[in-house]
Amino acid sequence: MIPPRPTDEPTLPTPPVPVPARPGPSRRTAVLVAVWTVLVAGVSSGITAALVGGGSGDVEDGAAPVVSPSIWQDTRTYPADPPLEPETVPSPTPATKDFAVGEKAKSGGATVVVKKVGEAATVTLYDFDSDKILKAGTGAKFAILETTVQNDGTDSFDPVCGGGISQGLVDAEGRKFDAIKELFLVKANQKAEACGEELQPGFKRDAVFVYKIPADASPAEWTFSGSQGMTEGDLTTVRLAAGATSG
Repeated sequence: MIPPRPTDEPTLPTPPVPVPARPGPSRRTAVLVAVWTVLVAGVSSGITAALVGGGSGDVEDGAAPVVSPSIWQDTRTYPADPPLEPETVPSPTPATKDFAVGEKAKSGGATVVVKKVGEAATVTLYDFDSDKILKAGTGAKFAILETTVQNDGTDSFDPVCGGGISQGLVDAEGRKFDAIKELFLVKANQKAEACGEELQPGFKRDAVFVYKIPADASPAEWTFSGSQGMTEGDLTTVRLAAGATSG
């Protein structure tokens, strides 16, 4: 015989049923809420501004509240300052490079004294074995400068040959003339050994410079360069007068 089932067995609790999650607001709902919030805030700000600015609640269209400055401002007018004048910088005085006959004219390492300025229709050349006469020709003459050249520099140079120190003779009309090509054959230069041998530093030598010019021309200036024209700005001028001699 099967015994009866006991009636006092404990009753087990029923497990809770999970509640489904509440769906969040849709994207459209979120946008509408944001727009509504902005509108409400704008209206509230307008009301607040009307209450503060007008006091009675009446707000004039387009009128902006006047804000008084917290710092005093100088509203006075003053005359404009006069325009500044450009600063004048004095130009440096260039060293003189203009000399007269008989003066020691210097250019670079060359110091030259023009002892005599003469004119002639002929010049005597020495062609190694005999004298020859070089004629200026019709309508022309020779301007002859007798000089002493001293080397005050640190390098040797040839006063007459290889270009020499002469940079030309200028007449009273501003015309410039080159030395004759036979300059190295001029007897006075041959006698003084003025050409073909370098003038060493510390030594001096006589040299004659000859120029063929029109018969009616008047020698006015002689220019020379200690660097033989290789250095800019070292050109020196000696003022001439026909027949002038050093004292």
